[in-house]
Amino acid sequence: MKLSQIVFAVSLFTTIYWLTAFNINVYGNVLAKTIFETTSLLLMITLYALPILIIALMLRLKKRTPKLHYISLGMLFTMLLLIFAVYQ
Repeated sequence: MKLSQIVFAVSLFTTIYWLTAFNINVYGNVLAKTIFETTSLLLMITLYALPILIIALMLRLKKRTPKLHYISLGMLFTMLLLIFAVYQ
């Protein structure tokens, strides 16, 4: 149960980060630009790797999969869909 809460928190943070980065001009402010440039690579890796990790956890746990894993996976897939369909 603790792992599902951690995965959900990381998924939520990643989703909020990318929604904020795409909807606000981060290059207009020097501080925002610096924070974005230093954290974007790590959060991009998280955005692509975390769904694979969640699917592996779901396959391992089978019927005991917590609902937070499904919510996290849905958030990340929605964010990936938005990145490739809307923000491209």
